[in-house]
Amino acid sequence: MSFYPHSFEAEITTHDVGSARYLYTVIWLPEEMKAALPFADHPRLRIEGEIAGAPYSGSCTPVRGRHYLLLSQKFLDAISAQRGDWVDVRFAIADQDAVDVPVPLLHAMQEEPEIHALWDALTLGKQRGLAYMVASAKTAPTIAKRIERVFDILTGKRDMRGKPLS
Repeated sequence: MSFYPHSFEAEITTHDVGSARYLYTVIWLPEEMKAALPFADHPRLRIEGEIAGAPYSGSCTPVRGRHYLLLSQKFLDAISAQRGDWVDVRFAIADQDAVDVPVPLLHAMQEEPEIHALWDALTLGKQRGLAYMVASAKTAPTIAKRIERVFDILTGKRDMRGKPLS
């Protein structure tokens, strides 16, 4: 039994953004769901739920009047699925203002109030991107390097992609 208010069945497919280099694996939201979701207020609506029984959180990304859920290869491996498979999708609308800040990054910012103030001035989307940069690190040395990179981004030494500014 599902406790999620929204559900549908969909095929795992691709979204071709015009280059062989950028072929995303996605699930397209059914057109009939569009009216039931607050896309007017939140074009990149954040959701939490499950796909094929596995926990999923992300955003419904808009493109040309449609919305999709992006699936990583790691997620596909976890649910033992591939393009062409059909899966059940169940979800609820997530807190649109939530940012999951990794504990090491949070602790580092608490030690540097001026950095924390720069963080607070960012948009939620930029905060999420930088938080993910740290959260996706696997080892303590990589986490430390990425925290340093985030600090450099916040202080204007690097761009939002982490590239040094001259």
